Amino acid sequence: MTANTNPINDALGIVPSPFATAVSTIVANAKNDSANEDFTYARANIREVIQNGSDAIARMAQIADQSQSARDFEVLSNLMTTVVNASEKLLKVQKSIRELDKVDEPRDQEAKQVTNNLFVGSTAELQKILADIRNK
Repeated sequence: MTANTNPINDALGIVPSPFATAVSTIVANAKNDSANEDFTYARANIREVIQNGSDAIARMAQIADQSQSARDFEVLSNLMTTVVNASEKLLKVQKSIRELDKVDEPRDQEAKQVTNNLFVGSTAELQKILADIRNK
């Protein structure tokens, strides 16, 4: 008996259903898809802020240069700070999604061990699946 087997399943000769593994995979993929969608959305928004901020900096630099106003240079400085902060947030989002992927990896491994299986179908279908598994 290995650490990944269930003693009751071993004693009764029960093999975990391939359907349970498929369900675990679907649940894990749904969680990852949601995180990936959020990451993609946040990343796109931050990149847009950075791009728009860079364009605004170029325009504000021209305005500040022409007017030589202290207020215009202050606004330019604030724009630069905003773009730098957005760039830092982009890196933090990237780091966060990588950490989430690392956290989800062990859970994916744990999800492969199924304690309770539920089969929805006829007895004949179940017997056919079990016979196919035993023949393999």
